[in-house]
Amino acid sequence: MAKKLPKSLAVLDEDLCTGCEACVSVCPVDCIDTEPGHQFESVMQFCHIDLKRCIGCTLCAQVCPWDVISMVPTDQVVQVEKFAQALA
Repeated sequence: MAKKLPKSLAVLDEDLCTGCEACVSVCPVDCIDTEPGHQFESVMQFCHIDLKRCIGCTLCAQVCPWDVISMVPTDQVVQVEKFAQALA
């Protein structure tokens, strides 16, 4: 049986993320990890949210000092191809 998706999911703008990891420390299900940056891998990192594991708790969006995490209704998230693939 597949996991029931929450009403909303945390969506992170990876282009604006500074990789400060504030969200990583508060996530109760450990669905946020850091990854090397696209252009300067040795210098910059950004966070990535595993949407399959996200429970929609909003903690990450509340603590992000840069406001780059938004809680988006799940029905809107699944309409975006890259997110739909991540949830498949």
